[in-house]
Amino acid sequence: MKYKCLLAALFMIIAVNRSFAQKSKADSLEVAKILHELLLICRSVDFADPKVTALGYFYKAAPYIIYRGDDKKRNWKDFADYSRADEKKQVDGVCERMNRTANQDSAYTITKYITETESEGTWHVLLVSYKKKGVEKTTAYAFLKIGKKFGLGDID
Repeated sequence: MKYKCLLAALFMIIAVNRSFAQKSKADSLEVAKILHELLLICRSVDFADPKVTALGYFYKAAPYIIYRGDDKKRNWKDFADYSRADEKKQVDGVCERMNRTANQDSAYTITKYITETESEGTWHVLLVSYKKKGVEKTTAYAFLKIGKKFGLGDID
């Protein structure tokens, strides 16, 4: 009987670990996909798009970037709203920074995926290596999950 209980407990532990590993892999793939999409949006402004003239260069990036501002109810819990001047400035700054980092090298490489739990939630961090003017650089892109969607919250 003891043997059956131990065996059942072992199978339970293995099942939980496998489930966590699958979720972690799915999360890392989703975060990498979001990073790739956001890098593409930031480097490929379509000047023929009438919204670019009306709204601004990086309006398509706002739904990928987490709000960071004075509104404590929205801070780290919502996505940027490009129609608001302060949030537009934030989004533009993020895209400009992305264009100065990984977008400097079309052959950038994601070298590591880690998760860290902080007060804002679980951060999903991608370390990205790229070359800038021939020099190898690394930048960390940190994402939070808001609802069912990941958004970029920080760049280090």
